[in-house]
Amino acid sequence: MTTHEDLWSALHDVPDPETGLDIVDLGLVYEATFQPDRATARIVATFTTPACPAGEVIADAIVRRLEQVPGVVTVDLEITFEPRWSPARISPAGRAHLGM
Repeated sequence: MTTHEDLWSALHDVPDPETGLDIVDLGLVYEATFQPDRATARIVATFTTPACPAGEVIADAIVRRLEQVPGVVTVDLEITFEPRWSPARISPAGRAHLGM
């Protein structure tokens, strides 16, 4: 059965094209849940800015990657800007990767 951890692990495979850092360590993913009765991965994520030039690329990559997770038939991706992203959301591993 697909788990919460399966989704988060798969999301670590989605890079931000501008930094090369994965979107989880960059702090772009707010929520990842699986609804087994609907075989749906529900993701709440953001971009670094509402006008992020890589936004469409990232959104497409999220959907494509999660569709590869066994048990996931549908991906429900919600992009939000509340709360707004800030560099404080970057994980310690992400900070090290970025030389911060």
